[in-house]
Amino acid sequence: MNSSTWQLADQSLSIEITHGESSLEAVVTDKTSGRIWGPVPLLELEIYSKAEFRANLVKQYRIDLVEQEEHGLHVSIGHNYWGVRVGLWLSVLDGELVVKMPVAEVYEDQIKTKRLLGVHVLPGLLDADPDDQMLLPLNTGCLCSPRDKPALSDRFMFYGEQNRWELMPMLPVAAVHGKNGGMMVLASEAAAEVECHVATDGRGHGHFTMGLTLRQDWPDPVDWPTRELRYRFIPSEDHLLEHVANRLRKHLTEDLHKPTIEQRIKESPELAYMVDGYTMKLFFGVEHCGIMMLNEEKKGTVSFQRAMTFAQAQAGLRRLHEAGIDRIYTQSVGWNPNGHDGLYPTVWPIEERLGGERGFRQLIQAGKDMGYRMHVHDDRVFSVERSPDHQVDQLIFDMWGQPMGLGEWGGGTAFTPNTLLQTDEQLLAHYDKLKSLGLDGMGYLDAMGSPLYRNYHPNARFGRSTYATMINRLIELARRSYGSAGTECGFFYCAAVADSVCTGGEQFHWDACWPQWDITQMMDQRVPLYRMVFSGFVFEERQGIAWEDVMHAVLFGKHLRDEWSMEPGVMPILTDDRVAKLKACYDVAYKQFGHLQLQPITKWSEEGATQRTQFADGTEVTADFEAGRLFVNGQEIDCPVALQEKACQPC
Repeated sequence: MNSSTWQLADQSLSIEITHGESSLEAVVTDKTSGRIWGPVPLLELEIYSKAEFRANLVKQYRIDLVEQEEHGLHVSIGHNYWGVRVGLWLSVLDGELVVKMPVAEVYEDQIKTKRLLGVHVLPGLLDADPDDQMLLPLNTGCLCSPRDKPALSDRFMFYGEQNRWELMPMLPVAAVHGKNGGMMVLASEAAAEVECHVATDGRGHGHFTMGLTLRQDWPDPVDWPTRELRYRFIPSEDHLLEHVANRLRKHLTEDLHKPTIEQRIKESPELAYMVDGYTMKLFFGVEHCGIMMLNEEKKGTVSFQRAMTFAQAQAGLRRLHEAGIDRIYTQSVGWNPNGHDGLYPTVWPIEERLGGERGFRQLIQAGKDMGYRMHVHDDRVFSVERSPDHQVDQLIFDMWGQPMGLGEWGGGTAFTPNTLLQTDEQLLAHYDKLKSLGLDGMGYLDAMGSPLYRNYHPNARFGRSTYATMINRLIELARRSYGSAGTECGFFYCAAVADSVCTGGEQFHWDACWPQWDITQMMDQRVPLYRMVFSGFVFEERQGIAWEDVMHAVLFGKHLRDEWSMEPGVMPILTDDRVAKLKACYDVAYKQFGHLQLQPITKWSEEGATQRTQFADGTEVTADFEAGRLFVNGQEIDCPVALQEKACQPC
């Protein structure tokens, strides 16, 4: 077969596809700078052979079709031995190369012995030189310099996998950038089905490859949404994080139609309250078992560990009100039978050892009388065997055909229910029943934005994208019922739906990554890309009541929260000292600078222990974490007396 060439282009970008005997090669050109990327293969196939018990990387294939269409280039390839056929669509749109893989154009003709795991698109196209930076979406963002790295190779799914939950791949993007410009790739559709491959060669270079994944293991169910990648150039003069953050914000608004907080608060009084409403978790009780209580000393022989009664919580809120904290949004934790995690999905009757339903209603009303918004900690993806509502046939199953157990917690082994089996009306009825207690604040759903799973239940198989849909549906229905909704972890897929997130990529995740993983050896610098993307779109919480926490909240427009009880043991006690610290945090982070939570971060820089941000309204913040000094628009903000302790450490 004679080689042929096809080209797609606009004013910014061109891609040239060369058709040879058993391969397709691509060259991508930045028409503004003249930089050429490639040549690289258009695609490679990763195919699992059951006869060999291994995956094979197939680089040569039969080329069945390359045709120019109105909207781009349509490519179809196949392989006789492997019994696989795949179709891709390429187009150039608004200065971006768009690559789509409709699952309907994936054929597996020998599925009993050979299965396609995924298609590696433009392998190695995002190539980094020794002086370039590689941007990985791990944690809040991660920079890697390939210059001093040994030969390393690793891969991870966007939005996480439970076997390496510590990585926390929060965002669907990767990039390289340097003095000669750069390139980024965004998984713009079905990002939950995209795998990021990253490698360094031991000679100062590195590269990224995106894998459009069908499955990772032989028995995996396959979700059907079209996989889509978008490649775009980054000018040499652009700041890498700012450019990528701006593109992701555009994806949020134009593709996912997410409104800003400022837009949302016009329709949601519950969300408007959060701008200067201090989030406080009131912790009541927990069974002495599971991971959370692993290092806690048991009080006597009674398994239920009470931390605070409803009456004690009422007294605590009154002390905070008298101290001058006039706006608090509470999340009651462990109010349900058996306390924290308890007997989920069952939440009734309200735990009598804490004061029962009558005492809880009195607490809610007392808080509302003080002007506070009162709500609860709820969990819809947690089911324990002792619960009267535990139904094995409605749980998510693992690949070995067993209910998927995900650790030991306060209620025992946690299993994940398949809430897609419940109607909207059933889920709303649960939320509405909680509201009948008098709740009037933003709803909170715990452990929702976790790594994505697949369901291997024989009657309800589904993949990672469907699991993400299940999570987002729970958040959306909670928002419909409560006026706004928050969740935990906040991977991009659910932060795009939620109004508030907590624990969204933290330092302890970063520190917990195993040093023997290749990917850990590439993690040079943690950067706030996640915060730059979601600032002004989502309240992102920070736990802590030290001056360092206040500095961090002002620097990034973050939302401070605290968690307290009244009896020693599980959680911090609301002492007079703690009340004074909470008031000091409230005055600075909320009263003075709470408005920054509504503003996008437009610039960020770091020099040593000093970080600087600029917000869309022009506010400039400088935080010197070594000296413990905070400046807003050049004016130093004094550390309140209640927070003047030891010197702060860098974040």
